[in-house]
Amino acid sequence: MLAATSHLAFGGATLRSTVFLERRLRLHLVRRDRLVFDSAFAPPARVPSGSVHLFAQLSGTFAPNGAPPLTGPCAFVLAETEFDRVTRGALTFRSFGQRCTIVELRLPAADIRLPIGLMHGAIALAPGVWDAYRALEAAPGEPAVHHLLAALAGAGVVSADLIASVVADEPERFTRVWAVVQPLYQHLATSTSLKQISTLAGLSLRQLGRDLTDLTRTFGLFGAGFRDAMRILRLRAAVLLLSAPDAAPNDVARAVGYSSLDAMGRAFRDAGLPPPSLVHAAVRYSDPA
Repeated sequence: MLAATSHLAFGGATLRSTVFLERRLRLHLVRRDRLVFDSAFAPPARVPSGSVHLFAQLSGTFAPNGAPPLTGPCAFVLAETEFDRVTRGALTFRSFGQRCTIVELRLPAADIRLPIGLMHGAIALAPGVWDAYRALEAAPGEPAVHHLLAALAGAGVVSADLIASVVADEPERFTRVWAVVQPLYQHLATSTSLKQISTLAGLSLRQLGRDLTDLTRTFGLFGAGFRDAMRILRLRAAVLLLSAPDAAPNDVARAVGYSSLDAMGRAFRDAGLPPPSLVHAAVRYSDPA
């Protein structure tokens, strides 16, 4: 299992994220303070993965479009077209709060044992499962991930053999590259070039390209390769930071590595998103009165 953590303060908001990567699953523990995630503006991955998302909101508000908002804890099984590859006509939602904690588990559709889609509403989870989620929030780490997977399997939410697929010791070609990627993730350095990474890792560009392609495909990261994964991550970081209460689009562009606001606007257009100014107006967080 590979893991990395990031912490960013920006525009009167904070974002903390820990990612755990495995072959059959990816788990994100995210704390968003005064930020808004709106799936209507989620930049879509280009390559379908056949995955679903077990989206558990431990604190904050989950507001499905056209339905009453819910206060955490609550959980939903989201289709890929409702989270990673949002398509026209798909149901959308917002997740936000002064303090908002999310655990998002991405796994193959064959490994989920519940109906898939927002139309089915919130799912019921046993108290012991919520205890496992809170244990992961309190002490993020591989043991807590194992405990959560075991609790979900025991409750009949995910397949019983999912935890057995976790690899105890990763091969050296992955750990070597991941050791370089970890600090980049820590600072959300989504504009880092392959040449910079090759220098840090002590690898030729050709070898690095092979290792990164193998890494992104083995662990089911966004897109068809490293560059596509970074493109999507930069877009998603930009959309999220545009919701910070004191953010300005120019500052967001610089923070996520675009050369200018115009460059960010072109990237939004290419991804089928509205202009940054419109996204900013639509998602900007304001504290409850």
